[in-house]
Amino acid sequence: MKDNGNSSRTIIVDADKCTGCKVCELVCSMKHYGEYNPKKSFIRVLMNKEAHVNIPVLEMNCDFCGTCAHWCPANALSIAKTGDAISMRRDSRIGAFPIPRA
Repeated sequence: MKDNGNSSRTIIVDADKCTGCKVCELVCSMKHYGEYNPKKSFIRVLMNKEAHVNIPVLEMNCDFCGTCAHWCPANALSIAKTGDAISMRRDSRIGAFPIPRA
């Protein structure tokens, strides 16, 4: 995938806010493939029902366009500059962190 200027950005998740609705998966696939198909999404929401935790995870081909963050109804996702995300990770509380890549 070509560099579109988003390489210095990352997506931050607040796991406490993620409801597991998977809207991020749908809008990502629509943005990149023109269809609502979570299997084609660059973001996946992993759900652990026993621990009551939802964790969005990015595929390696994510270009950090921010569509998922823009459409997240729970405001669980946000865009940050990579340097800011590193500082945020050092100072963050448990539950808010840069999304890991699969």
